[in-house]
Amino acid sequence: MSREELINQQLGQTIAKKRKAAGYTQEQVAEHLGIGPEAFSRIERGKAGASVAKLFELATLFGCGVETFLVEGSGRASEQAERMAQMLSELSSSDRQFMVSLVDRLVQRLKRDGKKIHSDEDKNGFSN
Repeated sequence: MSREELINQQLGQTIAKKRKAAGYTQEQVAEHLGIGPEAFSRIERGKAGASVAKLFELATLFGCGVETFLVEGSGRASEQAERMAQMLSELSSSDRQFMVSLVDRLVQRLKRDGKKIHSDEDKNGFSN
């Protein structure tokens, strides 16, 4: 898969998530954008990219910033951290502490499991 196809796929997933959260059907959003339902479906499936103008229209419709589509679909750690900070800011102090504790435990587990996998690969001379 090319980099552009991957970006379109991530962007489409974010658009679909925002559309569903806002309670719209694909047909309703397509009509709002002035495109056919199949064209909008292709955007959500990542088969076609959305223009910057369409992203601004979607942001207005869904009540979010246009950057949301880029940040939520990003694989960059800094942008993912920014997204997590945004989500945490919407929680109470005790809920934020709880979530940070959960993420900390999960990260430690993943790091430990990752070391185990790499250790097994080194011993066997191949990956699992």
